[in-house]
Amino acid sequence: MKIRLSICATFALMLVGVLSGCEKIKPYLGSQIRNEFVHSAEMKKSLPLVMVVPQNYDEAGNAKRRYPVVILLHGYGGNAVQWQKITDLTRLANRYNVLFACPDGGKDSWYFDSPQDPDSRYESHIMKNVITFIDSSYRTLGAQGRAISGLSMGGHGALRFISLYPDSFLAAGSMSGILDLRVFPNSWQLSEKLGSISEEPERWFANSAVNLVANLKGKNKHIIVDCGTEDFAIAVNRAYRDSAAVHGVEITYEEGPGNHSADYWAKRLPVHLDFFKTFFQEGKEK
Repeated sequence: MKIRLSICATFALMLVGVLSGCEKIKPYLGSQIRNEFVHSAEMKKSLPLVMVVPQNYDEAGNAKRRYPVVILLHGYGGNAVQWQKITDLTRLANRYNVLFACPDGGKDSWYFDSPQDPDSRYESHIMKNVITFIDSSYRTLGAQGRAISGLSMGGHGALRFISLYPDSFLAAGSMSGILDLRVFPNSWQLSEKLGSISEEPERWFANSAVNLVANLKGKNKHIIVDCGTEDFAIAVNRAYRDSAAVHGVEITYEEGPGNHSADYWAKRLPVHLDFFKTFFQEGKEK
Protein backbone atom coordinates (compact mmCIF):
# COMPACT_ATOMS: atom_id res chain seq x y z
CA MET A 1 0.00 0.00 0.00
CA LYS A 2 2.81 2.46 0.85
CA ILE A 3 4.47 1.71 -2.48
CA ARG A 4 1.22 2.39 -4.36
CA LEU A 5 0.69 5.66 -2.49
CA SER A 6 4.26 6.70 -3.20
CA ILE A 7 3.82 6.02 -6.91
CA CYS A 8 0.55 7.97 -6.98
CA ALA A 9 2.10 10.89 -5.13
CA THR A 10 5.06 10.94 -7.47
CA PHE A 11 2.74 10.93 -10.51
CA ALA A 12 0.68 13.76 -9.02
CA LEU A 13 3.79 15.88 -8.48
CA MET A 14 4.93 15.21 -12.04
CA LEU A 15 1.49 16.21 -13.36
CA VAL A 16 1.52 19.46 -11.36
CA GLY A 17 4.97 20.20 -12.72
CA VAL A 18 3.83 19.66 -16.31
CA LEU A 19 0.67 21.73 -15.88
CA SER A 20 2.56 24.58 -14.26
CA GLY A 21 4.63 24.91 -17.41
CA CYS A 22 1.68 25.84 -19.63
CA GLU A 23 3.92 26.92 -22.46
CA LYS A 24 5.01 23.31 -22.93
CA ILE A 25 1.50 21.99 -23.55
CA LYS A 26 0.09 25.05 -25.26
CA PRO A 27 0.68 23.74 -28.80
CA TYR A 28 -1.51 20.75 -27.95
CA LEU A 29 -4.28 22.83 -26.39
CA GLY A 30 -4.18 25.57 -29.03
CA SER A 31 -5.05 23.56 -32.10
CA GLN A 32 -5.51 25.55 -35.29
CA ILE A 33 -8.66 23.58 -36.16
CA ARG A 34 -11.53 23.93 -33.69
CA ASN A 35 -14.69 21.92 -34.11
CA GLU A 36 -17.58 23.90 -32.69
CA PHE A 37 -21.32 23.39 -32.53
CA VAL A 38 -23.81 26.23 -32.90
CA HIS A 39 -27.41 25.85 -31.82
CA SER A 40 -30.17 26.74 -34.25
CA ALA A 41 -33.35 27.79 -32.47
CA GLU A 42 -35.07 27.84 -35.86
CA MET A 43 -34.25 24.19 -36.63
CA LYS A 44 -34.08 23.03 -33.00
CA LYS A 45 -30.69 21.39 -33.30
CA SER A 46 -26.99 22.13 -33.02
CA LEU A 47 -24.94 22.20 -36.19
CA PRO A 48 -21.19 21.89 -36.78
CA LEU A 49 -18.96 24.89 -37.40
CA VAL A 50 -15.28 24.34 -38.23
CA MET A 51 -13.06 27.25 -37.21
CA VAL A 52 -9.47 27.49 -38.42
CA VAL A 53 -7.19 30.02 -36.75
CA PRO A 54 -3.63 31.14 -37.53
CA GLN A 55 -0.84 29.51 -35.59
CA ASN A 56 -0.13 32.81 -33.83
CA TYR A 57 -3.72 33.23 -32.59
CA ASP A 58 -2.98 31.93 -29.07
CA GLU A 59 0.41 33.59 -28.64
CA ALA A 60 0.54 35.82 -25.56
CA GLY A 61 1.68 38.81 -27.56
CA ASN A 62 -1.45 38.61 -29.71
CA ALA A 63 -3.97 38.64 -26.86
CA LYS A 64 -5.48 41.93 -28.07
CA ARG A 65 -5.12 41.31 -31.77
CA ARG A 66 -8.31 40.97 -33.79
CA TYR A 67 -8.49 39.09 -37.04
CA PRO A 68 -10.47 39.22 -40.27
CA VAL A 69 -12.90 36.35 -40.83
CA VAL A 70 -13.58 34.57 -44.09
CA ILE A 71 -16.74 32.46 -44.02
CA LEU A 72 -16.44 29.58 -46.49
CA LEU A 73 -19.65 27.98 -47.69
CA HIS A 74 -19.64 24.42 -48.99
CA GLY A 75 -21.36 23.08 -52.07
CA TYR A 76 -24.36 20.86 -52.68
CA GLY A 77 -23.99 17.54 -50.87
CA GLY A 78 -21.13 18.91 -48.77
CA ASN A 79 -20.79 19.79 -45.12
CA ALA A 80 -18.67 21.80 -42.69
CA VAL A 81 -15.49 19.83 -43.47
CA GLN A 82 -15.65 20.00 -47.27
CA TRP A 83 -13.21 22.90 -47.52
CA GLN A 84 -10.69 21.07 -45.31
CA LYS A 85 -10.73 18.20 -47.80
CA ILE A 86 -10.15 20.54 -50.72
CA THR A 87 -7.17 22.49 -49.42
CA ASP A 88 -4.94 23.09 -46.39
CA LEU A 89 -6.82 25.78 -44.50
CA THR A 90 -4.27 25.89 -41.67
CA ARG A 91 -1.53 26.89 -44.09
CA LEU A 92 -3.73 29.56 -45.64
CA ALA A 93 -4.78 30.86 -42.22
CA ASN A 94 -1.09 31.33 -41.37
CA ARG A 95 -0.27 32.91 -44.71
CA TYR A 96 -3.12 35.44 -44.65
CA ASN A 97 -3.57 35.86 -40.88
CA VAL A 98 -7.30 35.24 -41.12
CA LEU A 99 -9.83 33.10 -39.31
CA PHE A 100 -11.78 30.68 -41.47
CA ALA A 101 -15.32 29.78 -40.49
CA CYS A 102 -16.86 26.79 -42.26
CA PRO A 103 -20.51 26.35 -41.24
CA ASP A 104 -22.75 23.43 -42.04
CA GLY A 105 -25.29 24.58 -44.62
CA GLY A 106 -27.17 21.32 -45.03
CA LYS A 107 -26.55 19.15 -48.05
CA ASP A 108 -29.16 20.94 -50.18
CA SER A 109 -30.32 24.10 -48.37
CA TRP A 110 -29.08 26.61 -50.98
CA TYR A 111 -28.58 28.91 -47.98
CA PHE A 112 -32.08 30.36 -47.85
CA ASP A 113 -35.00 29.77 -45.50
CA SER A 114 -37.12 27.38 -47.50
CA PRO A 115 -40.76 28.41 -47.95
CA GLN A 116 -41.43 24.76 -48.77
CA ASP A 117 -39.47 22.90 -46.08
CA PRO A 118 -39.94 24.23 -42.52
CA ASP A 119 -36.89 22.27 -41.35
CA SER A 120 -34.53 24.10 -43.72
CA ARG A 121 -33.70 27.49 -42.15
CA TYR A 122 -30.05 27.91 -43.00
CA GLU A 123 -30.25 31.59 -43.91
CA SER A 124 -31.48 32.45 -40.42
CA HIS A 125 -29.02 30.04 -38.86
CA ILE A 126 -25.96 31.59 -40.48
CA MET A 127 -27.03 35.23 -40.16
CA LYS A 128 -28.43 35.03 -36.61
CA ASN A 129 -26.57 32.19 -34.94
CA VAL A 130 -23.27 31.48 -36.71
CA ILE A 131 -22.07 35.06 -37.12
CA THR A 132 -23.05 35.94 -33.55
CA PHE A 133 -21.19 32.89 -32.26
CA ILE A 134 -18.03 33.71 -34.24
CA ASP A 135 -17.89 37.32 -33.07
CA SER A 136 -18.63 36.45 -29.43
CA SER A 137 -16.22 33.50 -29.23
CA TYR A 138 -13.26 34.70 -31.32
CA ARG A 139 -11.30 37.94 -31.61
CA THR A 140 -12.70 39.29 -34.86
CA LEU A 141 -12.93 42.67 -36.56
CA GLY A 142 -16.68 42.36 -36.93
CA ALA A 143 -18.43 43.31 -40.15
CA GLN A 144 -15.59 45.61 -41.26
CA GLY A 145 -13.34 42.57 -41.50
CA ARG A 146 -15.81 39.88 -42.59
CA ALA A 147 -15.88 38.32 -46.05
CA ILE A 148 -17.87 35.38 -47.36
CA SER A 149 -17.12 33.06 -50.24
CA GLY A 150 -18.14 29.64 -51.43
CA LEU A 151 -18.16 27.04 -54.16
CA SER A 152 -21.08 26.05 -56.36
CA MET A 153 -24.15 26.14 -54.06
CA GLY A 154 -21.96 28.06 -51.62
CA GLY A 155 -21.00 30.64 -54.25
CA HIS A 156 -24.70 31.29 -54.78
CA GLY A 157 -25.14 31.56 -51.02
CA ALA A 158 -22.26 34.00 -50.58
CA LEU A 159 -23.51 36.44 -53.25
CA ARG A 160 -27.07 36.11 -51.99
CA PHE A 161 -25.99 36.91 -48.41
CA ILE A 162 -24.05 40.05 -49.29
CA SER A 163 -26.90 41.24 -51.54
CA LEU A 164 -29.50 40.84 -48.79
CA TYR A 165 -27.31 41.78 -45.80
CA PRO A 166 -24.72 44.25 -47.15
CA ASP A 167 -24.06 45.74 -43.71
CA SER A 168 -22.86 42.36 -42.45
CA PHE A 169 -20.07 41.81 -44.99
CA LEU A 170 -17.24 43.81 -46.43
CA ALA A 171 -16.69 41.53 -49.41
CA ALA A 172 -17.91 38.34 -51.05
CA GLY A 173 -16.81 35.82 -53.62
CA SER A 174 -18.20 32.99 -55.69
CA MET A 175 -16.37 30.09 -57.34
CA SER A 176 -18.37 28.13 -59.92
CA GLY A 177 -21.53 29.55 -58.41
CA ILE A 178 -24.99 28.34 -59.44
CA LEU A 179 -26.10 31.95 -59.69
CA ASP A 180 -29.46 31.53 -61.43
CA LEU A 181 -31.50 28.69 -59.95
CA ARG A 182 -34.16 29.00 -62.67
CA VAL A 183 -31.78 27.49 -65.23
CA PHE A 184 -31.75 24.18 -63.29
CA PRO A 185 -35.40 23.54 -62.32
CA ASN A 186 -35.02 19.75 -62.23
CA SER A 187 -31.66 19.57 -60.45
CA TRP A 188 -30.40 19.18 -56.87
CA GLN A 189 -33.84 18.83 -55.26
CA LEU A 190 -34.40 22.58 -55.72
CA SER A 191 -38.14 22.08 -56.12
CA GLU A 192 -38.23 20.50 -52.65
CA LYS A 193 -37.00 23.81 -51.24
CA LEU A 194 -38.87 26.24 -53.52
CA GLY A 195 -41.81 24.33 -54.95
CA SER A 196 -42.11 23.68 -58.65
CA ILE A 197 -40.96 26.51 -60.89
CA SER A 198 -44.24 26.44 -62.83
CA GLU A 199 -46.29 26.99 -59.67
CA GLU A 200 -43.89 29.26 -57.75
CA PRO A 201 -41.89 31.24 -60.34
CA GLU A 202 -41.57 34.27 -58.05
CA ARG A 203 -39.76 32.18 -55.42
CA TRP A 204 -37.22 31.02 -57.99
CA PHE A 205 -36.72 34.58 -59.19
CA ALA A 206 -36.38 36.10 -55.71
CA ASN A 207 -33.92 33.48 -54.46
CA SER A 208 -31.52 33.54 -57.42
CA ALA A 209 -28.37 35.57 -56.81
CA VAL A 210 -28.41 36.94 -60.36
CA ASN A 211 -31.62 38.82 -59.57
CA LEU A 212 -30.29 40.34 -56.34
CA VAL A 213 -27.18 42.06 -57.67
CA ALA A 214 -29.10 45.35 -58.09
CA ASN A 215 -29.29 45.53 -54.26
CA LEU A 216 -25.54 46.21 -54.21
CA LYS A 217 -25.67 49.42 -56.23
CA GLY A 218 -24.07 52.24 -54.25
CA LYS A 219 -23.17 49.94 -51.32
CA ASN A 220 -19.38 50.00 -51.90
CA LYS A 221 -19.03 46.25 -51.52
CA HIS A 222 -16.22 44.21 -53.04
CA ILE A 223 -17.25 41.23 -55.15
CA ILE A 224 -15.16 38.62 -56.95
CA VAL A 225 -16.82 36.05 -59.23
CA ASP A 226 -15.07 33.36 -61.23
CA CYS A 227 -15.82 30.19 -63.13
CA GLY A 228 -13.94 27.70 -65.27
CA THR A 229 -14.59 27.85 -68.98
CA GLU A 230 -15.28 24.09 -69.06
CA ASP A 231 -17.77 24.38 -66.19
CA PHE A 232 -21.48 23.73 -66.84
CA ALA A 233 -22.17 26.86 -64.72
CA ILE A 234 -20.22 29.25 -66.98
CA ALA A 235 -23.37 30.67 -68.60
CA VAL A 236 -25.01 31.69 -65.32
CA ASN A 237 -21.75 33.26 -64.15
CA ARG A 238 -21.56 35.33 -67.32
CA ALA A 239 -25.20 36.29 -66.79
CA TYR A 240 -24.31 37.55 -63.30
CA ARG A 241 -21.42 39.55 -64.74
CA ASP A 242 -23.74 41.10 -67.32
CA SER A 243 -26.45 41.84 -64.74
CA ALA A 244 -23.88 43.62 -62.55
CA ALA A 245 -22.86 45.77 -65.54
CA VAL A 246 -26.48 46.63 -66.36
CA HIS A 247 -27.15 47.73 -62.79
CA GLY A 248 -23.93 49.67 -62.40
CA VAL A 249 -22.44 47.35 -59.77
CA GLU A 250 -18.68 47.02 -60.03
CA ILE A 251 -17.38 43.47 -59.61
CA THR A 252 -14.19 41.59 -60.39
CA TYR A 253 -15.04 38.83 -62.83
CA GLU A 254 -12.57 36.17 -63.97
CA GLU A 255 -12.80 33.03 -66.04
CA GLY A 256 -10.17 30.63 -67.29
CA PRO A 257 -9.41 26.95 -67.84
CA GLY A 258 -11.13 24.70 -65.34
CA ASN A 259 -14.27 22.77 -64.52
CA HIS A 260 -16.57 22.11 -61.57
CA SER A 261 -13.91 20.43 -59.44
CA ALA A 262 -11.95 20.50 -56.19
CA ASP A 263 -8.75 21.21 -58.12
CA TYR A 264 -10.26 24.38 -59.53
CA TRP A 265 -11.57 25.56 -56.12
CA ALA A 266 -8.25 24.85 -54.40
CA LYS A 267 -6.53 27.00 -57.03
CA ARG A 268 -9.02 29.83 -56.74
CA LEU A 269 -9.29 30.20 -52.96
CA PRO A 270 -5.92 32.02 -52.62
CA VAL A 271 -7.05 34.39 -55.40
CA HIS A 272 -10.13 35.26 -53.36
CA LEU A 273 -8.03 35.71 -50.24
CA ASP A 274 -5.65 38.05 -52.04
CA PHE A 275 -8.68 40.03 -53.20
CA PHE A 276 -10.19 40.22 -49.69
CA LYS A 277 -6.87 41.09 -48.08
CA THR A 278 -6.86 44.43 -49.89
CA PHE A 279 -9.91 45.54 -47.93
CA PHE A 280 -9.36 44.05 -44.48
CA GLN A 281 -8.24 46.25 -41.62
CA GLU A 282 -5.88 43.56 -40.42
CA GLY A 283 -4.53 43.53 -36.87
CA LYS A 284 -6.70 46.34 -35.51
CA GLU A 285 -6.87 46.39 -31.71
CA LYS A 286 -9.92 47.31 -29.66
